[in-house]
Amino acid sequence: MVVGAGVIGASIADALADRGVSVTVLDMRGPARGATQASAGILAPYLEAHDHPALLDLTSRSLSLYPAFMEKLAAADVPVEFARTGTLEVALDDEEARRLQGMKAWLDARGVEAEWLDSSALGEREPTVHPSARGGLFIAAHGFVRARALVAALVAHAKMSGAIFEMPVEAASVESSRDAAVVRADDRRYEADAVVVAAGSWSKRVRVANVAALPMRPVRGQLLHLTWTDGELPRRVIWGPRCYAVPWSDRSLLVGATMEDVGFDEEPTVAGVQAMTTAASSLFPAAASARIEAIRVGLRPKLPDELPAIGRYARAPRVIAASGHYRNGVLLTPLTAALVSGLLVDGVEDPVLAQISPDRFER
Repeated sequence: MVVGAGVIGASIADALADRGVSVTVLDMRGPARGATQASAGILAPYLEAHDHPALLDLTSRSLSLYPAFMEKLAAADVPVEFARTGTLEVALDDEEARRLQGMKAWLDARGVEAEWLDSSALGEREPTVHPSARGGLFIAAHGFVRARALVAALVAHAKMSGAIFEMPVEAASVESSRDAAVVRADDRRYEADAVVVAAGSWSKRVRVANVAALPMRPVRGQLLHLTWTDGELPRRVIWGPRCYAVPWSDRSLLVGATMEDVGFDEEPTVAGVQAMTTAASSLFPAAASARIEAIRVGLRPKLPDELPAIGRYARAPRVIAASGHYRNGVLLTPLTAALVSGLLVDGVEDPVLAQISPDRFER
């Protein structure tokens, strides 16, 4: 059983069903209704994790799995926009330019293809960026995927392999014995060989017997969905000092995202929208005339060390955690699915699981 139908839970269910496992997924609302709602789907480990070595290892490894991962999902016949067009981080002042040039040296030392663009080259490569920008750092390996479409494809593909999705069902507790694991949800009782708790920020609310709750807190993210109305759309993912932007082929632009420690409050705010529109307009002059299509809000599950919790609980060995992915759930999706399916189907304990064990906080 898998508790949670976000991008992590859906990918694990798909990976298990693809291996012939009988899988039932429970979710209290529906697919992609948690952190995925506020995800721009950026696949950029060298921007997200360059100052966190352990996270960089995980995210760069997962990025390498993406081409084969997406190729497999094509059988679901659900269109998912996926592109490896690189990312461009823009410097709007001299201090930012020096920082990015230092980052290029760091990437060069690691053999990662990166290119520094001065203000003139930046204007030619990305004419939508503000003409006063000092330069930009282009990283070719990066890209993006439409996150909610990705979840729809994962659910469809998992169902093709026999997975069952039951919603809305909120799992309240899990008990693990020598022979089975039992999930209780409202007045229902489910029995399984193993239970994967992948409920994002709500994972802490699923009580696992004999196990301390993960020290996880939700971090609200607000994301703007804009329709571009004035001239050329940005050509790739653009990262600025105060926002990032992801262009879609339908002339949409996602601008995100806020990070707000407000508990389980999923309501958009004027302050959040104002911060993002101001940041977007400072990066792209044409953003001021874009039309706001939607404001998306999601809660990202954050653990103290900003690493996910993936693996068995020592005190409940039939229960597997797969949560705490914070800002990198979409990026870490292929790797998480491979780690959990390898653990459950093949009994393979990937060495990285020792570092991201859910028991590390008790130790």
